[in-house]
Amino acid sequence: MATTFSALVENKFWVLARISRLFSRHMFNIQSLTVASTLDPNISCMTIDVEEDPERLSRLELELKKVVNVLSVAICDRDEYVETEMVLVKIRRSNPNFSSFLKEMERFQARVVFRRGDLEIFEFSGDRESVEDFLKTSLAHEVLDVVRSGVLAMQKMAGEKVAQ
Repeated sequence: MATTFSALVENKFWVLARISRLFSRHMFNIQSLTVASTLDPNISCMTIDVEEDPERLSRLELELKKVVNVLSVAICDRDEYVETEMVLVKIRRSNPNFSSFLKEMERFQARVVFRRGDLEIFEFSGDRESVEDFLKTSLAHEVLDVVRSGVLAMQKMAGEKVAQ
């Protein structure tokens, strides 16, 4: 089962390399990694998705907290965090399965974000399970390309605001 870490870090160019090296040193394979600035441009939020046993994850969490540029780390519990991911799917309108593909896109409430000539790109976002269902359905229709954003996570309840 995938586990998601959320870390607030100083927004400095070497921090991402330092943290990913820590995961590598402990032989963790990162499934998904997203990093972006918070309300404070000096602080970034890193969301890291890994598949590993809970005992090893707890040790890694402790090591992450020791990294100088890491301000806070949490293992995201689904009861306490909202997780979402975005996926883009490219398909040709001349695809013989396009009409059934369109029906599926409507069912998932995916939206067209690009249309030119024979090509269309659809965007869908949702939780881990819905994204997997969306991809499984899309891939059955001979799509040309797929790209995923990686998981984003945010605490559900009010916490401390990241200073501006």
